[in-house]
Amino acid sequence: MNAASQPAYSIECSQARQSPEHDQICAWLRDYNWQSNQSFMDLATHDPQFESPLLLVAKQQGQVVGGLIADQRLTWLRISIMAVDPQYRRRGIGRQLLTEAERWAKQHACRYLYVDTMQYQSPEFYQLAGFQIVGELPDWDSHGHTKFFLMKTI
Repeated sequence: MNAASQPAYSIECSQARQSPEHDQICAWLRDYNWQSNQSFMDLATHDPQFESPLLLVAKQQGQVVGGLIADQRLTWLRISIMAVDPQYRRRGIGRQLLTEAERWAKQHACRYLYVDTMQYQSPEFYQLAGFQIVGELPDWDSHGHTKFFLMKTI
């Protein structure tokens, strides 16, 4: 097909997440996923255990001093947030939270842990805990900082 016989397409720009077009695009991908990976899609739609949240809270004398927020999906535990009160950092709380998350993950048949973190958020902390860098995006924040993707087989 030469350039003269190619149909002309128009591209429309919108920031709407609720529209018939948005729904149609999602349906096309969902249909493709059903055809390509039916066993995964069956689990995703019918298994109440497909995704489970995890919240770990570290307290000292009733006061919250740190926490970890994660989600289990099948055999993966994705850590989305871990933070420790600045006054309590470097006392092993983060390490304890990570250890407890790994223990919980093993109890719930997870085989992997996953986290993404910024260059200034101490990826070395996760590496010391046995995580391996499996990817990175340079200049993720447009200010020169790299985002790291790390995983650990448990």
